[in-house]
Amino acid sequence: MIRALNRMTRIASRMGCCAALALLLVSVSCNDSSTTTPAAGGRKTIAVIPKGTSHVFWKSVEFGARKAGKELDVDIKWDGPPTEAERGTQIRIISDMQSKGVDALVIAPLDNTAITAAMEGAAKKMPVVVFDSGSTFKDYKAFVATDNFQGGVLAAQQMLKVLPKDKDIYLAVVRYDSASDSTLQREKGFLTTIEAAKDPRIKEVFDKQYAGDSADKATTLMANMLQAHKEINAVFASNESTTRGALGALDKAQLLGKITFIGFDSSPQLVEAFEKGQIQALVLQDPIKMGYLSVKAAVASLKGEKVDKEQPISPTLVTPENKDKPEIQQLLKPKFD
Repeated sequence: MIRALNRMTRIASRMGCCAALALLLVSVSCNDSSTTTPAAGGRKTIAVIPKGTSHVFWKSVEFGARKAGKELDVDIKWDGPPTEAERGTQIRIISDMQSKGVDALVIAPLDNTAITAAMEGAAKKMPVVVFDSGSTFKDYKAFVATDNFQGGVLAAQQMLKVLPKDKDIYLAVVRYDSASDSTLQREKGFLTTIEAAKDPRIKEVFDKQYAGDSADKATTLMANMLQAHKEINAVFASNESTTRGALGALDKAQLLGKITFIGFDSSPQLVEAFEKGQIQALVLQDPIKMGYLSVKAAVASLKGEKVDKEQPISPTLVTPENKDKPEIQQLLKPKFD
């Protein structure tokens, strides 16, 4: 009798262990299911890679991208080179983003050829949206950028309008970078319009040199141009850093307010100079809209929705006459709220 009871106890104990093990396996299975299901079909992650991160322009792009991310319920991974000269860094970031398992790539290539292979590799794995500046890479789902050629046209038209009527004009163009498609298009639009006007006031145009990726380099270039050509009395600069650099050189030469100066883009320093009459006009982009539309295009592509491949954004010419309009003030002094 005692042996029988002991045997029954051992059997019950084993059955209890088996039952406990079964319950544990079910629990683990349930827990695994709850953690893996959202990753498989839940929130997507969009990588946004600007040309650089130091300029005010890119901070505005980031705000627009994050605004779209919040509205569309996707995560935004924002990373870019500290300066706009670091091609290798941008290529590395593209690779890093893929390693992190992002679902789509949104990028502003800082070189029109050097980044192409990296973007082509990414496009084999995920949708790629290009913004701000074009390149030889064409397998993008969307290209979201300012109509840069038209921006140059607007600058040239305003230059011709405000140049002194009774002076010979010697015009300096402070160019940015020979590998930057966006600024090349602006410079092309500007120079094409100036040449087509055949304005007898314009005696010479100095436009053969590129400043490079920083305001300091643009200051040096502008100072050298003024030294070599003391007759310069009009200046066009094609982006924020060249405009800021030219501003510094003209200030040091005590020429601000004495020459016609038209720039591109916005920053607190440029807005202050514009409001003082030291810059006669600025051509502005809408970087918040650019970041917003780029992320929106990436998410739509992930969903299999129809996406317009070319999405140009019209530039805006800001002059003393229209600067107080609310929509112009938002471009001059963007509010991140």
